Amino acid sequence: MEVFRGHYHYGSLIKEAREKIGMTQEALAERWPKSQRFGVGLGVSVTYVRDVERGAKHIEDPSTLRTLADILHIPLWKLGLSEYDPFRPEALPGQGKTMYSETLDTVEECIRQIWSLRCAARIRDAEKGVKRLNQLFAYFQEQLPPPLRLERRFQLLFFQVQRLNAVTVIEQKRYDEAIAIYQQMCKLAQSLNDPAAMALAFKSLGKELERKGQKQEAVALLEQARDASLGCSKLLMAFVYSYLIRVYASSGDGLRFERAGETGLTLAHALMDRKEDGTDFVYAWSPVSSVLAEQSWGYLALRKPEKTLKMREEITQALHRGQDARVEAWIPLDWARAYHMLGEIEMCIEEARTYYARTTAMQSPHAISQVSKLLRALERDGYGELVVVRAFREEITENT
Repeated sequence: MEVFRGHYHYGSLIKEAREKIGMTQEALAERWPKSQRFGVGLGVSVTYVRDVERGAKHIEDPSTLRTLADILHIPLWKLGLSEYDPFRPEALPGQGKTMYSETLDTVEECIRQIWSLRCAARIRDAEKGVKRLNQLFAYFQEQLPPPLRLERRFQLLFFQVQRLNAVTVIEQKRYDEAIAIYQQMCKLAQSLNDPAAMALAFKSLGKELERKGQKQEAVALLEQARDASLGCSKLLMAFVYSYLIRVYASSGDGLRFERAGETGLTLAHALMDRKEDGTDFVYAWSPVSSVLAEQSWGYLALRKPEKTLKMREEITQALHRGQDARVEAWIPLDWARAYHMLGEIEMCIEEARTYYARTTAMQSPHAISQVSKLLRALERDGYGELVVVRAFREEITENT
């Protein structure tokens, strides 16, 4: 931005924006809004446009700048203007005075609704919502001035959008990409010094490292998440404990698995198995059924399938109370794996069929891929040529 007779002018910015969208000076001259000085209507000379761009002419009228910003797609803040137009306050809700906070309120509600869609196992609908949020934040990054983008609430909402991005790429089996997102979230949470954000970031990264086989790193991160959650709500503590249960089992630590399970269930039962709505960024999560589901998985990891099956009635009742369709879709896989370990292959395939039907409806490649993983395990253990296994494999092949 250059100085002209003690005033700022926006010639360089106008020229840059015009060239960026491929507009000629002649085309801009035709659409140029006339100020009162030049009379009403549109259109100025090409010479005038050239003079403005090189700084020989200065734009005095804010309404002209606003119209040019619209024509050339220039963020208003770059022209020293806000979205609130004092000459047209009716143009924004609440006359523009609360537009920023209202927008963030709307973003937060969108995040809550997307987690609810995931809880209802409507994965594709949730992904559409995430895409829209990403478009909105791309607009924010372009249009909002740095002070607003660095505001704490904005940063925490961006953190939540990144978390949604991570679970979305997990559904698409892009696990390394999810790890990279979670690593960025850890840095952001630490820079904000927010305990709830740190607990969620450490928990999420630990969970993905456990999936990758880095079990000790996963345990360390989940314990960091647990420590960060101690100053937060019981809801977040229960949420973290549900995954701590998993990593202890995965690492073969049966004693700490049992202790974490007891603590997690105590916290979960205190919450009366209600779905939460965003306290400490935990959305649409059913505490009791979720903790029980992680215990069920943990017993399989510890090679105790009979204990997984013993939990079946308790988990079914909790799912009925909590109405968590996502956990309900996944849990038959635990039972299928338990029956596999016990050599009851017909029961295994029966549960696998239920799981496959539910996850196909979810349209989650990540979830559906677990069926192929189960079939490979059955074949590895010598059950591949059984009639029920072959029939199920053929059904899967026909549907892919």
